[in-house]
Amino acid sequence: MPKIRPKQAVTDFLNEREGEVRKASHRNYRYTLQRFVAFCETHEIEYINNINGYDLKRFKIERREDGIKEVTLKNNLSTLRVFLRWCANAELVNKGTAELVQLPSLNVDERTDDTILSLDRVESVLDYLYKFEYAHRRHAIFQFIWHTCSRVGTVVSLDVDDFYPKQGFVEIRHRPDTGTPLKNGHLAERQVNVSNEVCEVLDDYIQTHREVVDGENGRVPLFTTAHGRVTRNTIRKNMNAITRPCHISNNCPHDRVINECEATKVEKASRCPSSISPHPLRRSAITYHLNRDWPREKMSERANVSGEVLDEHYDARTAADRRNSRKKYIDSL
Repeated sequence: MPKIRPKQAVTDFLNEREGEVRKASHRNYRYTLQRFVAFCETHEIEYINNINGYDLKRFKIERREDGIKEVTLKNNLSTLRVFLRWCANAELVNKGTAELVQLPSLNVDERTDDTILSLDRVESVLDYLYKFEYAHRRHAIFQFIWHTCSRVGTVVSLDVDDFYPKQGFVEIRHRPDTGTPLKNGHLAERQVNVSNEVCEVLDDYIQTHREVVDGENGRVPLFTTAHGRVTRNTIRKNMNAITRPCHISNNCPHDRVINECEATKVEKASRCPSSISPHPLRRSAITYHLNRDWPREKMSERANVSGEVLDEHYDARTAADRRNSRKKYIDSL
């Protein structure tokens, strides 16, 4: 069995899987395995074939002690299993090593993310954006995600030509060959209706505040920075920054001294306990639609999410919300 260091094994694994999996999956692999390499270095595990069951238990314990959620821990360990199976096929570790990684069992509450932005906070953010940042990129993206329940990858993928203001819709297309794949591939392609209000914001953004950049692969991106098509990371930073309560009201619900808080810096906005990234914003938007009696199957189509996943991960309505949404059907019994 060759003596290969963990860092080299991870590098080889990532190089082979690149192009075989979606970019988002590849990023997740890299994120988790970087921590595994750091663990090996800390515990002086020189070669990957030195890994044993006790080491894997220690890695699990230390990741849990980092304060991550159980669902994140399970995803991390699942990634480690995939890597160790690859190592076994490459004859770098013994067969069965991957099965020594024990995944935590999750209850229903642990499988879901309860982070959600209340309607009051959404309206406060929109009021601020209309008053101080009307039709700027942050405004256009925040309102677009809230209105369409879109994933961040969908926002990145849009071109100017995908927006049809007169007809009132955007066309979402899977274009992996030119750098903008969608999570569910061609199955995610669809046309999404957009309200007149959102059409007006997008139109004004294009006309006044959109950074004009050279087209890439013959395409003209809708959401841009001075460097080209907006990135996922930029969108995350923008959404975290705009949802900090102190940014909207100059008040802190966490009793922090605002002038001394590190989260007041845009690049560290995610360190504010109340800041919201694009995924919870999408989840909040889906919940809002369901509370407005959108049929489950229509919501599934609009947000491009299966009914099962919608129920488990995106429907954040309370039991009272669900009961009230069913109340109007009583008369038909």
